[in-house]
Amino acid sequence: MRHSQVFMMASLLMGLALNLTVAQAPSAPVQGPEAPPSFEVDKAGKRLHIDFGLTPKPISDAELKFSHFANRKLLIFYFSAVCPHCQHAAPYVQKLADELTAKGFTAIAIAVRFNSEDDVRGFIRDYKIHMPVFQDVDKAFGDNYGTGSIPLLYVVNDKGEYIRYKTFNAEETPNLIKTEAAKLAVK
Repeated sequence: MRHSQVFMMASLLMGLALNLTVAQAPSAPVQGPEAPPSFEVDKAGKRLHIDFGLTPKPISDAELKFSHFANRKLLIFYFSAVCPHCQHAAPYVQKLADELTAKGFTAIAIAVRFNSEDDVRGFIRDYKIHMPVFQDVDKAFGDNYGTGSIPLLYVVNDKGEYIRYKTFNAEETPNLIKTEAAKLAVK
């Protein structure tokens, strides 16, 4: 009798998992090569903008202000210094940042709130990050533009409109971003 109860419970759990998977199908296009990300829009279809009035704490240069980056084409790397996925992505993102900087973009990085400043400085050192780095100490950037997962990459045009890359794949994401950046570079 014990085996039949275990079997029934396992069957119920599998059925529940399948129902949840179907019920939680993404409402937006899946990001990846099949459906590249596009500019994010509000309910009225207007493009969303980065608020450069936010005040993340400058880490790499105490005099730097986030507002300094308004009206520029940007690559933003939102990360956690202790996240293995962010650590994996960091060399690829820095290489991408170098390539885009040569094409007129500016690259910056923003660490999540819950990192210590020492962790962020260690990340900068260990992963040879030479773009300006901020820390989201008041969580304003994450609350407004985060998804609850990291790393996130944003391509921002000179109007502040952005494309958010919610997943990072070392083979695909840099190429998707380079393609979008090339379109922005000619505008």
